[in-house]
Amino acid sequence: MRYFPAIYILSIVCSNLFSSPDSSRKFLRKTPTVNAVAKIMPSVVNIGTERIVSAPYSPWGPDTFAKLFDNFYERQAGRKEYSLGSGVIIAKEGLILTNSHVAYRATRIFVNTYDGQQYLAKEIAGDPLNDIALLKITNKKNGRFFKPVECARPGDLMLGETVVAVGNPYGLGNSITKGILSATKRKIAVGGKVVFSDIIQTDAPINPGNSGGPLININGRLIGINTAIFAKADGIGFAVPLKRIEDVLASWLIPERFGELSLGLVPGECVKNGESEIFVKNVIAGSPAERAGIKKNDVILRLNGKKQKSLLAIGRLLWKLKAGSKITFDIRKKGNIELTVEKLRFLDGGELASNKLGLGLQKLTPKLAKALNYPFHGALIVNKVAPRLTGIKRGDVLVRLGETPIYDFSDIRRAMKGKRYGDTVLAVFISIGVRDNSYYLEKHAKSILAQ
Repeated sequence: MRYFPAIYILSIVCSNLFSSPDSSRKFLRKTPTVNAVAKIMPSVVNIGTERIVSAPYSPWGPDTFAKLFDNFYERQAGRKEYSLGSGVIIAKEGLILTNSHVAYRATRIFVNTYDGQQYLAKEIAGDPLNDIALLKITNKKNGRFFKPVECARPGDLMLGETVVAVGNPYGLGNSITKGILSATKRKIAVGGKVVFSDIIQTDAPINPGNSGGPLININGRLIGINTAIFAKADGIGFAVPLKRIEDVLASWLIPERFGELSLGLVPGECVKNGESEIFVKNVIAGSPAERAGIKKNDVILRLNGKKQKSLLAIGRLLWKLKAGSKITFDIRKKGNIELTVEKLRFLDGGELASNKLGLGLQKLTPKLAKALNYPFHGALIVNKVAPRLTGIKRGDVLVRLGETPIYDFSDIRRAMKGKRYGDTVLAVFISIGVRDNSYYLEKHAKSILAQ
């Protein structure tokens, strides 16, 4: 009789499990996949874009990746095009990560959130070679915040683990597919040159419209962004890995990117003994960080007194800083260093070329042109080159930046208008060559990352 209460309670539990309606037994259906999906869905958005198309598009050129990306790049010309894609929210203020090819040349971008609301967005940063773009919702109501995605630790991947792809395939919003992690560090080559060496492969079905959507692990944490399928085979999809994504975002989510501001510190991340370590990846010359004595490769222990878990967490803090904002870095072996975001003063063309491009320039006078055997003058000639630049030498004449012909320093300002840290600027030079005791001119181009 003394066991009666326990037996009685057990019989009630069993009765509820096997005889009650489905609503009382939902926990039996809540698999890890269901929990992961419930966690990620509020952070996933469906993206619609409107653009005017005049030629086929591929960031790698007209003939590269043709078979791999045909399903993602519409080959239509001379008319208005509407396309669909996916994205994932990375900051509560309305920052959205997606593929570059989803937002490419869009004249309007529409974002539909999980709760059925539609917003307008604009592209604020893009990297076609890495196929990553950053959007920002532009008509968010004051006080409205969004749920940002949680990220796994970069590189924390296990072959065979369950993964889930979420997106907008064929316009069917918020669709879920499941599979396994088939491979990591896949190499993709174009013209014999490796473009990607770290691509994630999965057999979770990925279809047109899934582009830009998240690939998550069973814990509901982001491990990559879905980007393409292999057209010749079923069950082979690819995603840009989180490590690559965070490295790109680290150079975007800084004050320099979103205004004429200067802090001067770009963070990076490495994993040691299974733990993430945040360090200083770059220090911008002449910035508050450089003046405070912060050096490249210094280890960042805390920001504003708190340990930050990831590069994205740091970016969420840095990108919102305004002129006059103060932030404290706890640097290993150096202690606390407080920096203040500064408003950049008006820079002339020479200062822009030096500070942002690493090029020292001077006017090519008639006397200098004659001494160097140049058959022209009135241009700008390189007299100093930053160590980070290769393929450029003193004596080269700068003739073009992007689409802007360069004749004097005022042209530099026009060419650099709107260029932010991390943007690529194509610089074209003319130099003097010697062949058979005769002088000749040769043209060469160099892509330079703006600082």
